[in-house]
Amino acid sequence: MEILVLGPLTVRHGGRDVVVPAAKARAVLACLVVQSGRLVSPEALGAEVWPGGPPATATNTLQTYVSQLRRLLEPERRSGDKPRVLRSVPGGYLLALAPDQLDSRRFEEAVRRARTALEAHEYDKAADLLHAALGWWRGPAYGNVPGDEVAREAARLEECRLAATELRIEADLALGRHAEVVGELERLVAANPWREEPVAQLMLALYRSHRQADALGVYRAARARLVDELGVEPGPALHRLEQRILRQDPGLELGGAPPAVPSPPVVQPKTVAQAAGRRPWGRIAAVAVPVLAVAAVAAVGVGRGTTPQAAPAGGVFSQFEVAVRPGIGYDLDIPAGMPSDWHATNNPRSPDYDHLDLYRTSAAAPHDQISGVDLTNTNAFNAVHAVNRGDPPDVCRGLPRQGGGNVRLAGLSAGAEVCVRTHAGRWALLTVLRMPDSRQAVLPLHVTVLND
Repeated sequence: MEILVLGPLTVRHGGRDVVVPAAKARAVLACLVVQSGRLVSPEALGAEVWPGGPPATATNTLQTYVSQLRRLLEPERRSGDKPRVLRSVPGGYLLALAPDQLDSRRFEEAVRRARTALEAHEYDKAADLLHAALGWWRGPAYGNVPGDEVAREAARLEECRLAATELRIEADLALGRHAEVVGELERLVAANPWREEPVAQLMLALYRSHRQADALGVYRAARARLVDELGVEPGPALHRLEQRILRQDPGLELGGAPPAVPSPPVVQPKTVAQAAGRRPWGRIAAVAVPVLAVAAVAAVGVGRGTTPQAAPAGGVFSQFEVAVRPGIGYDLDIPAGMPSDWHATNNPRSPDYDHLDLYRTSAAAPHDQISGVDLTNTNAFNAVHAVNRGDPPDVCRGLPRQGGGNVRLAGLSAGAEVCVRTHAGRWALLTVLRMPDSRQAVLPLHVTVLND
């Protein structure tokens, strides 16, 4: 038995695909798949199945859905035998799947192996792994399932898919397939206008196809988008690539060093949000957030395939961009070369909640503001200070290390800057890339974390 989520949620038995017919039963299965191997309470399942509030018969109805799913997942199980896949455990249910029974796990493992091959310059192996893995996608992840928890996981998987596509193109470029990927990269840049890696890849592919003027035109168009719509310049790596093209750097030819542009992180899934003090079957306001389309500003990591080194005193510890969602906290102490350490959480019982540095109030709160947060010390607040637009990151070091209060978004605009003291005792300068259109929309920030 396999469960397929890279497309419509489907159960596969011996090569035969079965789509769960009832929408609410699909929602139950999807929630269990997202939390595979972890306890899921009836309350959490109910919040996904009945987002507007459960009916009086919710408990019995949920048990009916679980029974139906057990028959679907283990059709050979005899009456009286204990379920092996969808188990009842104290406090709720647990879906027990082997890693090869879930296509999203196989996909992420294939991408991990391909990344390792790419770092070892085994480009054929990396390209083969990524072409095969991307071929497993049958459409949008969890495409036939509603629900907030599932939507967040689907968005994470779509981000992984985009990152895998960029890795596959990197391998193809290293194998001399630059002319073959130009059209695909043009579509990728059009669909994801804020991502710099596809822009760099397109510039390199055009340059190697003897289209230097077109490569420079791609850079100018990308810079115009960033300056006109976000008020920021392209990143240093993209600017360096433009300069290398202008001087016709021999290193850009096939076999030379590829452009170093940050790649997005693989965002780890989070536990089902179950806030402290929430009513049974209640719905958390913090998770009622529209999911970003892939074309929206994405969280961007800092480097790929590098080994973290001890940071010297002074200077910059890391830089990245992050789309801050209402009602969610973020850890800013992310070492360069470790993009998978990026995470956010809205679950007060999650271990991640001990390391929050930045929190944005939920869309249901009276004011839309950001705070510096350190919950390892009894809900203590780190320092957070609004500073002058254009101030260098070092301005943070001279600020008080405690206090400063919260910063209301109503007083900010594109280009505004805020200093936050992180959990690890560093300062971080937050630069607003674009103001959200509504209380529910994300707040895209550029984050510069300073060394101690």
